[in-house]
Amino acid sequence: MVVGSGGGSAQRVPRLMGNPANIRNLCIMAHVDHGKTSLADALVASNGLINQRQAGRIRYMDSHKEEIERGITMKSSCVSLAYSRPDGDYLVNLIDSPGHVDFSSEVSTAVRLCDGAIIVVDVVEGVCAQTKVVLRQAWLEDIRPVLVLNKIDRLVLETKLSPLDCYYHIAQVLEQVNAYMGELYNTTLLGKSSTEMERQKTERERRASERERKVSESMTSDTPINFADWGIETTDDSDLYFSPELGNVVFASAYDGWGFSIHHFANLLSAKLGMNKEVLNKTLWGDYYITSKGGEKRIMSGARDKRKNPLFVTLILENLYKVYNTVMVQKDKKEVEKLSDVLGVKIPMTVSKSTDHRNKLNFLMNGWLPLAPAVLEMAVDHLPSASDISEERAMKLMCSATHRFDSLPQQTQELKQAFISCSRNETAPIIVYVSKMFGVQRKNLPQDQSGRAAFTGGGGGQGMVTEEDLLARREEIRRRRETTSCHDGSATELSLSEDEVAEMKRKHEQLLEDKRKAEEERQKWLEEEVFIAFARVFSGTLTVGQKVYVLGPKHDPSTVLSHLSEDKEIDEEEIKNFKHIHTCEVNGLYLMLGRELEQLECAPAGLVVGITGLEGCVIKSATLSSTLAMPAFTELTLGATPILRVAVETHDPRDLPKLRAGLKLLNQADPCVQVALQSSGEYVIVTAGEIHLQRCVDDLQERYAGVPIKTSDPIVPFRETIIPRPTVDRLNEAIEGENVNVRKTDNNDPLGAVEVNGRLGKLTVRAVPLPSSVTLLLQQHEDMVSLVGGTGTTDSTDLQDPASGKEGEKEDTLQMQDLAKALENRQKLNREAVTAIAQLKSSLDKAFQEAGGEWKNAINEIWSFGPDGRGPNILLNRIPAYTRHSVWEKATTSDSPLAPYDTSFVTGFQMATKAGPLCEEPMMGVCFVVEDWSLAPATNTGPSEENTRTVNISSGQIISLSKDNLRKAFEQQCQRLVCAMYSCVISVTSEVVGKMYSVIGKRQGRVVDGDITEGSTSWNVTAYLPVVESMNFANELRKSTSGEAMPQLVFSHWEVLDIDPFWEPQTTEELTHWGEKFDSANVARKYINAVRKRKGLAIDEKIVEFAEKQRTLSKNK
Repeated sequence: MVVGSGGGSAQRVPRLMGNPANIRNLCIMAHVDHGKTSLADALVASNGLINQRQAGRIRYMDSHKEEIERGITMKSSCVSLAYSRPDGDYLVNLIDSPGHVDFSSEVSTAVRLCDGAIIVVDVVEGVCAQTKVVLRQAWLEDIRPVLVLNKIDRLVLETKLSPLDCYYHIAQVLEQVNAYMGELYNTTLLGKSSTEMERQKTERERRASERERKVSESMTSDTPINFADWGIETTDDSDLYFSPELGNVVFASAYDGWGFSIHHFANLLSAKLGMNKEVLNKTLWGDYYITSKGGEKRIMSGARDKRKNPLFVTLILENLYKVYNTVMVQKDKKEVEKLSDVLGVKIPMTVSKSTDHRNKLNFLMNGWLPLAPAVLEMAVDHLPSASDISEERAMKLMCSATHRFDSLPQQTQELKQAFISCSRNETAPIIVYVSKMFGVQRKNLPQDQSGRAAFTGGGGGQGMVTEEDLLARREEIRRRRETTSCHDGSATELSLSEDEVAEMKRKHEQLLEDKRKAEEERQKWLEEEVFIAFARVFSGTLTVGQKVYVLGPKHDPSTVLSHLSEDKEIDEEEIKNFKHIHTCEVNGLYLMLGRELEQLECAPAGLVVGITGLEGCVIKSATLSSTLAMPAFTELTLGATPILRVAVETHDPRDLPKLRAGLKLLNQADPCVQVALQSSGEYVIVTAGEIHLQRCVDDLQERYAGVPIKTSDPIVPFRETIIPRPTVDRLNEAIEGENVNVRKTDNNDPLGAVEVNGRLGKLTVRAVPLPSSVTLLLQQHEDMVSLVGGTGTTDSTDLQDPASGKEGEKEDTLQMQDLAKALENRQKLNREAVTAIAQLKSSLDKAFQEAGGEWKNAINEIWSFGPDGRGPNILLNRIPAYTRHSVWEKATTSDSPLAPYDTSFVTGFQMATKAGPLCEEPMMGVCFVVEDWSLAPATNTGPSEENTRTVNISSGQIISLSKDNLRKAFEQQCQRLVCAMYSCVISVTSEVVGKMYSVIGKRQGRVVDGDITEGSTSWNVTAYLPVVESMNFANELRKSTSGEAMPQLVFSHWEVLDIDPFWEPQTTEELTHWGEKFDSANVARKYINAVRKRKGLAIDEKIVEFAEKQRTLSKNK
């Protein structure tokens, strides 16, 4: 039953696409190697796209060469499946997403298009790091998940747990998943307003009542309920958690092709046991056991207390264990045949005689407990349809979390109903979201699989002689010969002259050459990459040839609607005036079938399709609409932060245009990669990790640029900071008294203040390290800091801290209103954003108060944040003669002579924090305190020339003054380098834990956590590893541990490298230990020199040391 292929199925496509209530858009998400693609194989095999025996082994959804070689999924891909059951036919658009952390951006693009998710968890490894990431992504996008507990066969064959231990292990894994879901729920609950909580509670109650109604309809009035007094509780938040008795959990082994839900076994066992199906649904999972007191079978609670095996063990796991023991352990052919008869599965003779016992097991289990129907039935029953989009999700898609939905224009707000209704009629607005672009070769498009009539040839094919022309010329020559022969009355044929023969040979050679060139051009044309937009239609019906608006991420509907009246329509010429709006024609629509595509004439609402013709308008993602009132969809939440970069160049400089074009295509095709042209002229690509980098370079070289490419060593970002002066030396001896070496004493100002007094005036500034809590807050709330930096207004109200001043709710409310008024002049923020900014100020003030000392009033002295107005560095204003507003207050005019140069001074601060003095990397955790600043007195004191000196100072001079002196103040302190750190999660067996520790220690890493996985011999170890030391780390770890360790690297945080890059022995103890000259390697200095060398900066290193004069042969004589 395959959608879109074969004669019988092609006619079913319109019917399956016709009802959005019968369409399910879902994605498979999990940690790497937890069985996503194997599960997808089983679902694809149910539709006949692949052979059932190949399911779980062929990896049908992995079509990329790198995916096949490495055995991991790197690209999210979609397949449309048909599923039939008595109540109707369903269309399931299934998206298989990667599990490796380097490709988590592909998961984000898949989640945006879906309404539900299948979370796959390996029951042996349990909840891993990436499992939590995908659960959080599903939660943030407000899509409903269901759970597949996979690889239960490993508990039977590998860990060899008993059925009872297996049950408790599975229950523990399920509890871990639900615990994390509860954590997400509580975190979100604390951040929601009362209005949102009430609306969400109403929605949840509606869903619960709907489920209860369905259950009551399915039960007859005389249904006996024997467990009414057993204490089974019904919770109102049951839709948040995974519970086998609700049917949203499937137990499976995708590799062996079997799976089941509790409801499946309830149907099988109700007739055999003579018990009510609803009773079994609620008691097959849990602390219940069966007893036969008085000859009547009854189900009782308290199995664990009474040391009884639960029903799940007695009725399900023991039967599974018997099948595995018979087929895989005993390998008794007669017993297998008896077992197949009992289960009602007929094994073919070829399979029965085969020595491949795993194949026998697969055939037997797939016939008894088929995986695909269990998963698809769960998806249809528990995941929302394409037409069941909640109001909350529609608002999230249209409006970001920091802005109010009611601040959008009225026409825009009315489009919310188009999302909810999922209407397909002609009057419905077309709303399509493109989550990513992916490339396929032109020859793989359906319209080009036969004939290729679209190819017209290039320059080589113009004016060439065709086969028809050649036949006509030969016929003309034959006719001329016959005419000449008859005219002469002779039977002798007229021979051609040498010129005619030469002409014929020349034309024949020209024909062959033209055919060869035409074939080469045709082959090159067929191998060209055509970009297809991976999109979902949320409203309306998209048709081939239709023109739509392509709305960029910064499109603001209020700006466009202000230029239009109610009856006026904007024309194409006016659209060109809006740089975030383009008009594009849809060239083709395709239904995606994994490795194949099926052409469509139209795509109604609710469908996930591929669209061609958008490559000139869409870079990574975009919104398509038939109305300009539609806002751009909110940005995707990418799970991975691009941190690893390399510079690329061609071997042949003449191929530079091809490289430039290839980089443009790569940037369009990958949602996570960043492509940049640096000021040095280098082309740089930024990726999420080493595997992602390798795949991008391969794609660039083989698919997009098509030329040999050289890559530099990975470019890793650093940060620069300062720390308080140390009180102990490297030998942990106090730096005081006799331990201080007089010859090495630093005579600089202990406060590190820099004072300059020249023709531009007097400036006194010093650099101090920010408290770590303040730096952390600025990093965590970077978006809020950027909003604060852009809220300078002319409103007459100060943005005071709600926590300061008088206590009481009334004053807090008034101050919140003042904050909202001041912010709304520049940003249309919702109340949550205003509250978040106020909380940020309160948190910063609290952190400053806890630091004490000079930080007590720092919150009201903040001049600016940097770099780029949003970084973790602060400029404080403590100039006695210049009392300007802080970033939290209104922007007021000042009559101070310093006011005209305020912006220029801040610009110098931004430039200084953007490139520090160590290696021109951005600063972090630095506070610059401006203690005094005054301009030089005017040269003339006449009344008409009172401000002559002020006028003569340019803004560029102030920028240079600010930047240079701030950098000098930074150099006066103890400078340190800050390294980007990976959080490295490693699954490793007990035998090679020591070798793993050795590899991590050699690369400057440290282990922070490690615990053995219950029920197995594997360890889950968490370590921190510098990004700069992570190159080839995975390969070295695999070699050292014989393939027993598998790391997952994801960017975690920034960490100060506690080594002075300019360290020399200072104290007496250090001089005694290391001597006057310290020759050991300085890791921080090595990193700095590498960065400076790459940037072309001066390096203080000796090329030749202790050189001796070479003796020539003549002098030796």
